[in-house]
Amino acid sequence: MIETFFTVAEGAPAAQGGGMLPLLGPILIFGVMIYFMIRSQRKQAKKRTEMVEQIKKGDSVIIGGGIYAKIVEVKEKTFIAEISDNVKIEISKTGINAVFENGNLNTLAN
Repeated sequence: MIETFFTVAEGAPAAQGGGMLPLLGPILIFGVMIYFMIRSQRKQAKKRTEMVEQIKKGDSVIIGGGIYAKIVEVKEKTFIAEISDNVKIEISKTGINAVFENGNLNTLAN
């Protein structure tokens, strides 16, 4: 009986490595990680776009660089913002960092 087992084992072809099969797991894991990172970035970009599109006259905002301003006029691609009494600047919509709807600049600075 033991002789039969060794005879069959010697006659059987040796098992070969699976080629791409060992790489499939890490490639799949890497692909899933990339998918979730891109998905997260798209969600953040969509949320930011919605935030900027909802800005209206009278909203208080923080501009890039940490400047507090109050929106005076909304244009197609820019805003006119008042940063102090009678000091108005025109800023790009991409320059907005945060929005405080119906806020008061005096309370935001404190």
